[in-house]
Amino acid sequence: MTTTSARPVDDQLRDDLDLVADPRGALASIHNNDFREACETDGRAHNGWVHPSRVSKLLHDRFGEINPNSLSAKWAGACGPNGFMDKTDQRVPIDPTHSRGNGNKDVRLRRLRGWSQ
Repeated sequence: MTTTSARPVDDQLRDDLDLVADPRGALASIHNNDFREACETDGRAHNGWVHPSRVSKLLHDRFGEINPNSLSAKWAGACGPNGFMDKTDQRVPIDPTHSRGNGNKDVRLRRLRGWSQ
């Protein structure tokens, strides 16, 4: 870590800086409103259809490296009884760009609830 020459960084500040910089930490988690915004942006651009890989790309483009567990956890709630999307039976390939090791798999396409053109 870099320290400033004007004043030394104390241990508490060093811990806080490490927490902010850690891409696996809680602060690298995607917030629900950011996730929903990305899903709705993708759905509007694709006639109500939401592809998880496109949503991942939108979030990575906006936030950089994100916690993959944080992103994965959002899908169940978004498609649940109080969610804003439905999981369909249509399966689509996963783009491996932001989903390391999953390029040979597929995922279900989602649909925004109440979508009308």
